[in-house]
Amino acid sequence: MSSSSKALTGLAVAGGVGVGAAGIGVGTILTALVRSALTAAPPVDDGPDHLLDRPRATPERIAVRAADGNPINVLAYGPADGDLIVAAHGWTCNTRHWWAQINDFADTCRVVVYDQRGHGETPLGKTKLSTDLLGSDLQSVLQAVVPPDRRAIIAGHSMGGMSVLAWAANHPSSVDRFARGVVLTSTAAVEIMQNLAVIPEGLPRFTRPLEYAVGRMIATTPLPLPHTTVSPKMAQYIALNTQARPAHVEFCDRMISECPAVARARWGAAMLDLDVWQGVLNLTVPTAVVVGTDDRLTPRKHSDAIAATLEEAGHLHEYLVLPHTGHMSNIEEHDAYNRPLTEMLEKTTHRAHI
Repeated sequence: MSSSSKALTGLAVAGGVGVGAAGIGVGTILTALVRSALTAAPPVDDGPDHLLDRPRATPERIAVRAADGNPINVLAYGPADGDLIVAAHGWTCNTRHWWAQINDFADTCRVVVYDQRGHGETPLGKTKLSTDLLGSDLQSVLQAVVPPDRRAIIAGHSMGGMSVLAWAANHPSSVDRFARGVVLTSTAAVEIMQNLAVIPEGLPRFTRPLEYAVGRMIATTPLPLPHTTVSPKMAQYIALNTQARPAHVEFCDRMISECPAVARARWGAAMLDLDVWQGVLNLTVPTAVVVGTDDRLTPRKHSDAIAATLEEAGHLHEYLVLPHTGHMSNIEEHDAYNRPLTEMLEKTTHRAHI
């Protein structure tokens, strides 16, 4: 068994689960999860994906400090006078998450990416982690990188999408000031832990009441998830699609394995009671919503609700549902994902400048 598999199946012990019915139920769920991941048929290897290569241009490092003084690693690619895109990555990722977008847009656009706290080169800091802090950090980045006379396309994936929503919820006057448009990618606004779809179907009925507890343990237990020869199978099952390209799986697995266990666990705990729905209501700019049909971490029901609310308010730019796509939608289907970004840039030129 790989180190990643051992770590996952060992969560029952780490979570303090005792013997008896609860321990048996948790063990049954975790064993089924590992088995489903390791026995899935491997996809056909179709070679490397050069859009995921390291960007050719050396990025400009922008000195940014959060409201509490914590440094934030911010990188800017592309011409300073180009259309501005600011992107926030998700849980367990880092700035590399956006390489497919950087490589596609940075020739003409200014693409700014940053590491969330505890990820990449941004320290975790001493402030208690919360979704409010995600929004505050994004506000600090926007204040630093968006010139006084311009606006940006602001994109967020997963926890990065929650960053955008927390920002909109707590800084409503900043939405029109900084946002030319918004792209919410594979994300949720409420009850993320209650709606995970990582538990295999067809398990005994007695395990159902324990599914939330297992999801909570997976998210909040600070066990390392090293990159091994088998760990891509676990990453693919949880974060990508069963037919995802091996190049995409390997790229994501390496990135996930680099996230410190403590940061992963503390941010997992911070999202347990997620509620940034006010941010959806405060997004009064053109907003695109993107989700994969096979997303296990933020299932489509979340995006359905967000898109419906935005459409009713007249602010939905597009709702893009990508078939046979998992949670890492802007990597798995980067060509399809980059299209609405391109269209938003074209259709919001009137909002580019203040």
